[in-house]
Amino acid sequence: MTSDESSTDSTRNASLITRHPQALIHTALLAVAILFSLNYIISKLAMGHFAPLSFAWLRVAGSAIVLNLILGRSRTHWSRRDSFHVAGFAILGVVINQTLFLSGLALTSAHVAAILITTIPVFALAAAMMLGHERGTAAKVGGIALAGAGALLVVGGEGFFEGVNSVVGALMLVGNCLAYALYLVLSKPAVERLSPTRVIARMFAVGSVLMFPISAVSLWREEWRTIPLSAWIGLALVIAGPTVAAYLLSAWALRYAESSLVAAYTYVQPVLTTILAAIFLGEHLKSIVAVAAVLIFAGVWLAGRRTI
Repeated sequence: MTSDESSTDSTRNASLITRHPQALIHTALLAVAILFSLNYIISKLAMGHFAPLSFAWLRVAGSAIVLNLILGRSRTHWSRRDSFHVAGFAILGVVINQTLFLSGLALTSAHVAAILITTIPVFALAAAMMLGHERGTAAKVGGIALAGAGALLVVGGEGFFEGVNSVVGALMLVGNCLAYALYLVLSKPAVERLSPTRVIARMFAVGSVLMFPISAVSLWREEWRTIPLSAWIGLALVIAGPTVAAYLLSAWALRYAESSLVAAYTYVQPVLTTILAAIFLGEHLKSIVAVAAVLIFAGVWLAGRRTI
């Protein structure tokens, strides 16, 4: 590349940033946080009529159809190795993730699920350290320990106040976070090399196929005639909003926003979800869960803090 070409690229990048002011980036990130927060509420209400596994498969299959229709056919050739890798990412990031998330959400509170989801960054950091991708420091180890203690406190609190079902749900959500964190770490090189949107579209397509045997019995036993229109609308909203629109918005924002800004908006989700859950689901934040949330937030902040 010549110096003139390099200068042209720099000018083009600067022009892109100029055309996308900070207010627009903040608006996109806030919209993503709102959509993700609504996801807990809408999914919780819709799963009052759908079995969790049926809802999970329909969400993944519907999202796969919409994403692939929007993006169209890829002109980039993927090797067989790439295809196998993306299939592995689909198992972690779609099949295990969606199965455990929606099954866990059905058994516990929406605000508990939103608080536990914030452990994903520290779990990803722990996985990266174990795989040798990140160097361990006292701050990072301490942050992981704090967040882990907070997650355990949530599980213990659910067992003490809500019973066995809520404990199982909370443990499923922790498993969901672990699976998704591992997906983030393992997929990073491939996602950087391939198109992120194409990878996600392929993951949902592969995930819908791999999830079908897991959900088949649930789909067969589903009382389809008794499902009201409101539940189908809820499913459509989850596909269109928290899945497709939220992903495309976040992918756009990540091109122009600092990672620290994107991370800051993850703290908005538990707050919004707690408020929305109180309004629409009648949930109340227990003091032990509030303490656990503080531990988790502190752990995420400490683990992600830059050291000099």
